[in-house]
Amino acid sequence: MGDKDKQISDLRSRVMWLDPIEGDEDFIKQDETLVRYLKSRDWNVDEAEKMLKRTVEYRRQTRPMELECSWCHEKAGYHSMRQVGFDEVGRPVIYSNFSQAAACRSTVEDAIAHCTYLIENAKRSMKPGISSWVFIMDCTGMTMQACNPKLGYGVTQVMANHYPERLGLVICINHNPVFQGVWRAMKLFLHPNTLAKMKLIRSKRKVVSTFQKYFPDELVTWLREEIKLNKQKPLPTFQAEFWKRPSRKSDHDPRGCPSYVEQYLENYEGNTFSNKHSPHKPHPNIVDSIEGRLERTIVTQDEVVARLRAQEEAGRLDEMNSDAEDESASEIEISKEFQIPKDASKLFT
Repeated sequence: MGDKDKQISDLRSRVMWLDPIEGDEDFIKQDETLVRYLKSRDWNVDEAEKMLKRTVEYRRQTRPMELECSWCHEKAGYHSMRQVGFDEVGRPVIYSNFSQAAACRSTVEDAIAHCTYLIENAKRSMKPGISSWVFIMDCTGMTMQACNPKLGYGVTQVMANHYPERLGLVICINHNPVFQGVWRAMKLFLHPNTLAKMKLIRSKRKVVSTFQKYFPDELVTWLREEIKLNKQKPLPTFQAEFWKRPSRKSDHDPRGCPSYVEQYLENYEGNTFSNKHSPHKPHPNIVDSIEGRLERTIVTQDEVVARLRAQEEAGRLDEMNSDAEDESASEIEISKEFQIPKDASKLFT
C-alpha cells in the first residue's frame, strides 16, 4: 500500500464514525471526498480531518443539497449564472454575464445562495470520475455594485472551505477596469494552486482558441453566439429573459447548448428533489418557466432608474476595455464598503 493509500485509509478510519448526513449519506464514505480533502491540505491527514468534519457539520446544518435561490424565484433573472453544458472531459460548464442579471447590486448572502444551488445541481449532472466544474465569467456589464472584492471573497471562502478541489477552471473574458480592481484585490488571498486555474483573456482570437481547446464544437458555437448577443445595447429581451425557450427552434437558445437543453431541459420532470438521487435542476427561473410557476415580474420606477444607471456605468467601463493581454489596463479605486477585511485569511479551492 502506497503512502497516499495509507493516508486515505487513515482519514476514513477517523471519520467513519460520524453520523451520515440525511439525504447525502455517501458523502463521508466516498474515496473521492477523502481524496479531495487530503489534496486540499497537501495530504496532511490531521488538517484534512478537521476540514472534513467542519464540512459535515456545515452540510448537516445548512442542507445545501436542498437550497433554493429565493432571490431568483422572487425576481426573475436576479442572477444570470447558470449551467449551459459540459467541457470535453465532461465537467459541468457554468456561464455568467452581468448584463443579463436583473440585480444591479448583489450581496454576499444572495451570491452564496445562488452559487451553492448551482454547484450542488452541477454535482448531480456529473458522470462517475468527474469531480470538478468550469466557470466562464463574461464581464460585459460588470459594475462594482454587482461584483466586488468583498463579494468575491465571501463566495470563494465558502467554496474553499466546503468544496475543496472542485474548481477545475475559470475563464474570464471581456473584463473591464472593475474586474481589474476586483482581481488585484482577490488574488492576494488566493493560493497559487487556485491562481493556476484562472485564465484571464481579452483577445478575441485567444478567447476562441481557448474555447476550442476545452469545449466541444457545439458549446464553442453556443458561447460565441451568446457572448455576441449579450454585447448588444440595449440588451435584447430574448437575452434578458434567458430562462425562456426561444420562439423558433432555429433561434439561439440562451438556456444552454443543444445537448444540455435536450438532456436536462426538454426531458425535465420536477419532483421534491429531497435526496441525493434527485435529478439535476437548471437555473431556478428555467425550472419555474418549465413548470409554469414563473410569475410576471413587477419592476418599480426606482428599479428602472437604478438599472439604467448601472447600464450607463457598465457601458462607460466596457468602452475602456481593450484586447491587451497584460494587466496594465485602467482600473478604478475600490471604496471601503467593497474591500476585503484586512484580517481575512488566504483561500484555495
